[in-house]
Amino acid sequence: MVDEGCRWREVVDIVDVVVLWPKPNLRRACLCPFSWPCFPRIAGRLARRGAVWCIPQYKCAGGALILHSERLSQDSVKLSSLPSFTSCSFDMSQPLSNTLPTPVLVVGAGPAGLSAALTLAKNGVPVRIIEKLSAFHTASRGTGMQSRSLEVFHFLGLLEDVRRTATPLHTMVSYKLPGGTEVLNTWRIVERVSPTPDRPIVIEDGVTIGQYLLEGIFRDHLTKLGVHIELGTELVSLEQDDGGVTATLKQSTDDGETHQRARVAYVIGADGARGATRRLIGAAFDGQTKDLDGQVWADVDVEGLSSQYWHLWSEPGQYTVSIRPTHHEGGFHVGLIGINFDPIDLTDPEKFVNFVHDKIGRPDLKISNFTSMSYWKPKMRMVDKFYSGRVFIVGDAAHVHSPTGGQGLNTSVQDSFNLAWKIALAYKGLARPDLLASYEVERLPVVAIMLKTTTDLYSHVVASKDGTDEGQTDHNGWLQWRDEGLSQLQINYRWSPIILDARGNGDLGLDSLKLKAYAGYREEPLHAGDRAPGAPALIDALGAETSLHDIFKPNLHTVLVFSPETDDTEPRVDAAVETALSLPKGTVQTIVLAHDVVPKVRAGATSYRDMEGYALGAYGVEKGKLAVVVVRPDAYVGAFVYDGEGLQTYFSRIFRQD
Repeated sequence: MVDEGCRWREVVDIVDVVVLWPKPNLRRACLCPFSWPCFPRIAGRLARRGAVWCIPQYKCAGGALILHSERLSQDSVKLSSLPSFTSCSFDMSQPLSNTLPTPVLVVGAGPAGLSAALTLAKNGVPVRIIEKLSAFHTASRGTGMQSRSLEVFHFLGLLEDVRRTATPLHTMVSYKLPGGTEVLNTWRIVERVSPTPDRPIVIEDGVTIGQYLLEGIFRDHLTKLGVHIELGTELVSLEQDDGGVTATLKQSTDDGETHQRARVAYVIGADGARGATRRLIGAAFDGQTKDLDGQVWADVDVEGLSSQYWHLWSEPGQYTVSIRPTHHEGGFHVGLIGINFDPIDLTDPEKFVNFVHDKIGRPDLKISNFTSMSYWKPKMRMVDKFYSGRVFIVGDAAHVHSPTGGQGLNTSVQDSFNLAWKIALAYKGLARPDLLASYEVERLPVVAIMLKTTTDLYSHVVASKDGTDEGQTDHNGWLQWRDEGLSQLQINYRWSPIILDARGNGDLGLDSLKLKAYAGYREEPLHAGDRAPGAPALIDALGAETSLHDIFKPNLHTVLVFSPETDDTEPRVDAAVETALSLPKGTVQTIVLAHDVVPKVRAGATSYRDMEGYALGAYGVEKGKLAVVVVRPDAYVGAFVYDGEGLQTYFSRIFRQD
């Protein structure tokens, strides 16, 4: 509703922007709520445009900014990324400070940086994301998606776009050398996995998507929230204090280089193994480099080869030639993988083609249209710390490893998804001082075991000399991964200091719990610290059906109150709901579940019948017993307790107690 004191002369919807004429002396104005993550960028973009004079001048009581402008047109200001905003109640009398909200700086626009930026934006936190490259790359790079990443994409609203773009993992075919045409074997690099009620977001045949395509999907979703990547911009130095970080940025254009000092609240370094952030926080990068090995990868067109299979030729103990179909007709991702052989001189396209023709014995293959070419020397390294003060590192900036097992990109996404919700609460002044430290506590043991797992798998990138690995065994073999942990659905944080399970963890100490950070507890009941399972067939009072994975949100804790619907437990259910209502506004949603009926209506909670008992079973709740489970914004179980008091104890580990 609009205040009577604000006389509207006209409301015009330009693209997706509502342009307002509230008073005769305010000729045109663009309404941009503070809650939109795009706020600081929109204000800055308008202010920088020569055709537009724009100064922050008035404030909405509802938390929005009126940007006073002499000239604003659809041609001069391209703001199609903004969502529509059709009404607002505001007070024009209050002046606004010229200080814009301080953003979180994300350094690097690969999957790790984009995941962090999108999660922050979904949490209403202003984001500035920079990328050193002057143009977005077009290389396939990391392509294998694990089930846990698909879940994250679902929570972030990307999954349908990813599914439309991705392709199934192809059956692998190896050929005999010399000759190169006689089939030796066919197999699947990973075993087929069928969806289950608690693991609903899996793709049976596996899925691949070129990294550049995935990054494009992320950018599209960020654009809708008003967040745009600043290309040709890199981090040079940092200065931290109690109130934030001053970052020195170098911006490169055709006209030369300029330096800018930017004040930001936090920094997330997603700038890769060669980036500056890790060095600037003084993190060691321990591990090994396979100096005698090397790999060259190229995105090309190939004529004369079926796009229905992933083709392989291997000289035991020396090299593998991998030719995998990509997303366009005739397109392939070709890799030359050397063990005790470094193909560094094959980055020249002509030498690359000659090597393939000669080594696999297929001169009939026409290889052309090189759209990307990269050389990589295997490194297995990780940092000794994941943050310093207000500066954090994620993805390849914190760990690099063999691509075997398809863990790199997926682990990077999990890093960011773990960190971003915590930074969002800290940014809003809601987090306990030690909440951010839990990022390192939780992720470091996971990454350490993942690094060991992928390093062990690296020995299988080339066929063994006796050929016994070549797709013939049930365990890990030549390009054959049989480790269930690779799905990343087993990753857990049971040792974390912000986790609370009223049942304890048996006799296991912290070190023992950390040893199972990656492999998890597949055959054991769920505990706090585990991934939050899915559960379909939840029915509301109107008969509408939903699932837990459709309820979970990356900007909210979800309190699941499993109600026995008995008279003696009703007061305890009410107390749990009331405790959740007492928490900071906009941070928690409460769901009351019962097996036999839809629970009664309670203020501040939504009720569902767990018709098939999937939620009860997945969360290990005994029928007829009251239990309260908290699911964190990253869809991990934060707490398993039995009443409102336990609920309060858990959230005392998350929120400030001012």
